[in-house]
Formats: sequence, structure tokens, C-alpha cells
Amino acid sequence: LFQSCCCFVGAFELSDRPKLTYGTAWKKDATADLVYKAIQTGFRHIDTACQPRHYHEAGVGDGWTRAARELNLKREDIWIQTKFSGVGAHDPNNIPYDVTAPLEDRVRQSLEKSMANLQTDYIDSWVMHGPEDSWDDHWKVWRTMESAVDEGRVRQLGMSNFYRLEDIQWAYEQSRIKPKVVQNRFYADEGHDVGIRAFCKEHDIEYQSFWTLTANPDAYRHQAALDLAEEKGLTPEGLFYAFCMSIGISPMDGTTNEIHMREDIDLMNRIRDGEQIFSNIEELAIVGDALGTPGWNAEEDEL
Repeated sequence: LFQSCCCFVGAFELSDRPKLTYGTAWKKDATADLVYKAIQTGFRHIDTACQPRHYHEAGVGDGWTRAARELNLKREDIWIQTKFSGVGAHDPNNIPYDVTAPLEDRVRQSLEKSMANLQTDYIDSWVMHGPEDSWDDHWKVWRTMESAVDEGRVRQLGMSNFYRLEDIQWAYEQSRIKPKVVQNRFYADEGHDVGIRAFCKEHDIEYQSFWTLTANPDAYRHQAALDLAEEKGLTPEGLFYAFCMSIGISPMDGTTNEIHMREDIDLMNRIRDGEQIFSNIEELAIVGDALGTPGWNAEEDEL
């Protein structure tokens, strides 16, 4: 078990955003080796869930601890995010808590399972994986998650798969401990979450995207984008990640290719070192306009 110490990592190391986070969904038995490789190549943020249907959470624990031992990293050098998933999100034959228990107890059991799987005594970011069936149940889950923050077992909370701005606003306004993360699928059917992203910016909430590349190939595979990627020394996929980070999005990066891992970390380091990948709003629009979503730049551009 990797335990926390009394000192915490500085803001530049782990709290800077936007950032690339290594996503671990659908990696099954390869999870441990892929997380190990991701950390070896430079990733320091890992996303998972206590949802055996789509995630191998224990593999994440094995992968990050193995890499940490070899690289002489402390627990505080790695940022780990996991999720509580409601009953409907699970394979009914493999649910990581007692479905007959009160909802609050299921949430607590999920956290216990996550901490054991991840070999840690705290979670950096704990996310509600999706809406519950009612607001009463939502608040049962959220208040239980808040208590874990009070106890020092969780550093921050977040929400995922919430696509109605009014739901996020209500949840934010009524919560005692405010969500610091919204993680959603980034795609045209939901208008690329323009309103939600604007709300996140206003309230200092990190907007994390998943299905980022898969849902948007037309935005980075047209000729003007290909030419711009070549000019910037990036792959087309790297250009799209750079676009996302330039407008304040933190993408989930689930590559299984070690070369791509290194390329993506090099990109993030270029951005963190102050490089403006896009020289002006016109270059940014080469990608943004191809999304087909009016107002795609929900953030005020900083170019």
C-alpha cells in the first residue's frame, strides 16, 4: 500500500490544467502493463473506475505501483481518479458492492474497493459516474462522497456523463463540496458541451473529455488540418489534443501505443513550457470550425 505523507506535490506538478490524463477503459488484462508504460513515458494522471464491466481497476493499481517503484516516485507524484458507478452501469454478475445494501453503503463499499484495488490510502479525484434515477438518490450519493472528503480519504469530487447544463448547475449550487471535474463524451450530438464548458470555466471546474478522437475525426483529418499538423511537427491526433487543451479541455488519452504515449507527453510538455501551438485564432479555427458546432470555443481564447 502506497500511503500519503504530510507534504503534497506542488501545483505545477499535478494541479496544472488543462492536461492529458491516461484513460484506462476497455484495456482488460493489458491494463497493468499499459499503465506502467504510460507512467514510464511521463503520464502522471490516471483515470479509472470501480466498474469491472469496462475497467480493470486492480490492474491500474498494479501498473502505477510497479512504475513508481522503478522510478522512485511517491504516491503524491501520481494523480489518481476513479469513479462510483450506479447499479445500472454494471454487469449484473460482477458488481463491486452489495446491491441489497442502502445506497450510501454501496458508495462507501465502492470507495473501499477502489482504495484496495489502487493500493492507496486516498483518492485524488472521485467522480460520480453518471446520474442516479432521482435527485433524492443523487444527493444520497453526493453527500456520502462529500463525507469521504471530510475524512481525508478523497481530495476532490466530480461528475461524469451529465449532459444537461441545468443539471450541472443545480448539482453545483446545491452541493456543499463543489464538483471540481466534469467528464463527458466530447461529440457533436451534445453540441460539444459548449454551455457546460462555459459553466466549467466560470466556476473553475476542469472539463475532461472522453471519446475525444473517436467522435471527431473530421475535425483533424481534413487537408488543412493535416497540413497544419505537419507544420507544427504533430500527428493529426496530436493536433486535435493541442486544440482541445488550447480551449481549456483536458482530454482522456487512452492510446495503447508507446510511441504515441511519448508523442502525447512531448506535446503536453511543449504546452506547459509556454509554447503556443496555435499562433492565432485563424489556426485554431482550422480545427474548431470543422467540428460543425457553432460557438465551439466556449472559452475566451487566450491567443
